[in-house]
Amino acid sequence: MKSDGYDCVIGDREKKVGTFREFIFFDVSQVVPEYVVIYKRQFDELKVPAQMRRKALGTTGRNWLVKLDKCWTNAALEANQKLIAAMKDGQTTVELEIGNYEYLFDLAALTQLNKSTGKSRPLHAPMVT
Repeated sequence: MKSDGYDCVIGDREKKVGTFREFIFFDVSQVVPEYVVIYKRQFDELKVPAQMRRKALGTTGRNWLVKLDKCWTNAALEANQKLIAAMKDGQTTVELEIGNYEYLFDLAALTQLNKSTGKSRPLHAPMVT
């Protein structure tokens, strides 16, 4: 695209596979953020004022989340699909290999256990399935 004279491209993965829109700029000087929104995700609907509650749209709330050291992040796409299927089937535990690591996901206790390191991390179930 760059050789054809384009300054940027948009990969509309939200439309194609239901994930997100990706904006790719070839020159960092073209990226000028106008606003920054900093927020803390609130999972308990009752703690959100009634006038601010909205039904989840787009991809929001469709992923299992894993708590890393400093933030929450979406579970890997393939893992997310398997966890959603397991949840729908009523399974409470799922063993998955991600990269070179074996994990045990406890959907009832909302934990992810790395079986080689013994490190456990909190999980958050998707709001929309």
